[in-house]
This record gives sequence, structure tokens and C-alpha cells, in this order.
Amino acid sequence: MTAREPIEEKLEKLGRAIGSDDSLVENVMSRIDSEPAESRRIDNLKNKLIFGRFIMNRFTKLAAAAVIIIAALAGMYLFTGSLDVATKAYAITDVPELFKKASVIHTQGRIYFPRHKMPDGQEIPPVQMEKWIDLENARVRSTGVGLSVGPNEVRINLGETVSDGEYKMCLSHTDKYAVFFKISNYQRMLEKYHSLDQMFGQMFGDIDKLEDSFVRTGQEEIGGVKYDIWEAEVVQFVTKQTERYKYWLSPSTGQSARVEVWLELDNGQWALGYEYYLIERDVEVPATIFTTEPPQGYALKNTKATATALELDDGGSVHCRSLTLDPRISFTLSDGSVILAWYSVDKESTTPQRELFEGLEFGGALPKLPVEIYALKPSGWPGDTTYIGHHLAYTQKAEKFIEWSVYVPDGPAPKRSEMLGYDAVYRFNLGEREPKCVFGYTAEYGILIKTAENFDWWVRGAMAELSDDGKAPESVTYESVLQLAEQIRESLVE
Repeated sequence: MTAREPIEEKLEKLGRAIGSDDSLVENVMSRIDSEPAESRRIDNLKNKLIFGRFIMNRFTKLAAAAVIIIAALAGMYLFTGSLDVATKAYAITDVPELFKKASVIHTQGRIYFPRHKMPDGQEIPPVQMEKWIDLENARVRSTGVGLSVGPNEVRINLGETVSDGEYKMCLSHTDKYAVFFKISNYQRMLEKYHSLDQMFGQMFGDIDKLEDSFVRTGQEEIGGVKYDIWEAEVVQFVTKQTERYKYWLSPSTGQSARVEVWLELDNGQWALGYEYYLIERDVEVPATIFTTEPPQGYALKNTKATATALELDDGGSVHCRSLTLDPRISFTLSDGSVILAWYSVDKESTTPQRELFEGLEFGGALPKLPVEIYALKPSGWPGDTTYIGHHLAYTQKAEKFIEWSVYVPDGPAPKRSEMLGYDAVYRFNLGEREPKCVFGYTAEYGILIKTAENFDWWVRGAMAELSDDGKAPESVTYESVLQLAEQIRESLVE
């Protein structure tokens, strides 16, 4: 075989050297097609080299078999550096996506209380915590703990919520009672999102800074499997205290084995704050995990038959005398603008609320509600940016008229990790009345909206959820809001 020998002849000779059985091609093809771990990698090579009948007619079947074998071997070498089965080296930055693509996530761990003591000076015993997230069916089961510390008593409140997709059961394991709520499809998807987001926060501190904060510091073998150890120090924005995160990750499988979070105490010492000792993905779910049946002996505050529909209200409400301010849900857009849904009412007013929304324009002035959130300020952020409010639309849920506003920053917009949320800047529209009320409220950063698809599902979905007719206003779209925000931003600098 010379260097100038045509490629067709080279491939044909290689094919003869391998063998002359016509079944070889089918055998090689079928074996490649049956390898799930490699099929996605080899398919592209196979498709490029075979060209269907063109290859079979041009070279002969034996030559094609040689091409396929060369492609398969070359592919394995290119992906692994050897002729071994292809593998991927997983790093800490790969972990969030692995969780998002899982069908089921299950974690178990313990939470400690190193900053507090029992009245007799003894350590507060750790509390077990567990979480199940069924990402495919949007079901969640999660334990929770609250700590009340007094001079003569320390009370640990243990709770648990179970969402089966139709009902949400809230359990108090401390006071032994159960209460039920009906939940919508939107709410169960929102609960799934919040559960995953909360888990990421507990495991990584600031998920947006994984690549910058975590460093691989060593390796440890657990149960016969080698795990890379990744560590990071994260300064909590609220407390300004440093926390140390330690994560055990298999570089060959992407499996997580353990997470530890250490807290810096006032005396400079370090103590374990919480840990995950079991982290599983894509495991079989026991039949009773998402069952919304309360344990024996628990008092029922209501039943499924009498359960009320859980209304979308992430923000909670603030009351002062006859006034109510009730922010419902917030979102941050990719350009830094914020969408906030809010409701305000004055029980002493005789003016129908519908009149306050008449004549409003998309991008125009806000409705003159009794308590008007006309701007937002990043909470805890040292900058001087103010988010100016403009009207988008309103929806009606029963007797409540809910305002949907967009707030556009007049300066740099801080990142989520750089603030606590958005403080409401408000004024009263009560005529000559000046109530001595303070409505301290901080809206959440909310879900980050990066695409039109995100916007349609989360923002327009929330608008439909808070509307009697189950529809979102047609004028409010991802493109229209971004365009409006840009126009407002330009007007702010003129």
C-alpha cells in the first residue's frame, strides 16, 4: 500500500483484512447502535462517514465496515485519550446541571446549632433533615426546623410538607397536627423550583460563583469509590460571617457523596453547621413518600374535602389599621428590571377599586392605590440605584385588583448575591389622611427570567393564576416588557 494509493483501495484492503463475511457490517452497526453510553458520541461520526446508500455503493460493505470500526476506535481515543470506554471528568460546576436533569433527588442530613446552648449549657442535639424532589412529576417532600431560644427554654419546632401534585399537607411534628391546601399546577411547579433553589443554596452558598469560589483540595475514597474534595469559603451577605463548604464529588460518575458546611463562631472557632450524608439521584421512590395521609394521632385542622385553594402569595401581607399592602410575587429580568405583582386596599375607602385602574396605559403611571409602591431599592446594597415603577397591566382575582408593575433601575443593578431583595418605596394616596403607619416590606429577587419561554411560563403563568378567567393580559410579553424597560432606561439618562 503506497502513500498515493486511493483511499477507496486502502479502505477496501482494510476491510478484506478484517474479514469477508457480509454479516460483519450488520454486526458492527448493530453493536454501535446498542451501546447507549457511546451512541450519542459515535452517531455524529457514523452519520458523517456512512452517508446511507452512498457509502455502501461507493466503497463496498467491507470498506464501510472498516470505516465504521476506524470511526468507533478513533472516537473512543478522541474522547478518552485511550481505547478504553469513554469517560468524563466531572467538576463542581457540573453538579447543578446533573441535579436539574435528574428525575428524582433524595437527600438526608443533619442540622446543628453551634451558636446556641440549652439552658443548662449543654449542646443542642442535631436534628435530622430529609428532602425528596420528584422533578418529573413536580412532587416534593421536605422536613423543616425552627429554633426558639429564650432565657429559660429552647424550643425546637419540627415540621414537614408533602406535596403530591394536587394537595399540600403541612405537618407540625412538634404540636402533632396536619393542615391541607389545594394547589394548582403552577404552584406545584413553583414549589419544585423553590425546593431545588433552596437545596443549591444550602450545598453551595452562592451558586452563581461556583467556578470562582470552589477549589479542588484533595481526594478521599468512600465505599470503594474515589471522590474529589471541593472546598470554598463564602461570606454570607446578611450576617457577614464566613462559611466553609466542603463537597465530595466523584469525577468519574458525577455522584455526590457528602456535603459539610462549617460556621465561623464569634470566638473564631469553626463548628459544623449542617451536613448531607446521603445524596441520591434517579432512585426509586418508595410508594408512601408522597402520600398525603397524616400520621396516626395527629389532629386535623381540616380535611382534603374542606381544604381551601392555596392562593399565590409569596410575599405575605402587611397591615396597619384600615390599610393592607399585599405583594404577591416578584421576578427579575435578564436586563435587571423587576416585575412585581401587588395589591393594596383601604377598608375605609368608598371608592370602587376598579375606578383606580381605568385609563391606565402600558408603561404609564401606576394606579393611585391606597399604598402605592412607586419604586424599589436594593436592600442591603451600598449603591444608590433606584428602580422606578411603571404600570404593565392588572388582573382581578375575586374582589381583589392586582397591579403588575415593572421597575427599571436608574443605575447599576446588583446581582442576587449582593443584596437581600428589593425594599418597597411607597407613598399614601389617602387625600388629607396621613396614617402613622410603616409598611416595611422587602420583595424577593424572585425567579430570574432569561428567555421568552421562561417569561411565558413563570410571569404570564402567574398572571393567569391571579386572574379569574385564567388568562394573562395579551400586551405583557417578554419582548414588549424588555422594549419598554429599554425606553424607560433611556429616558432616565436624558
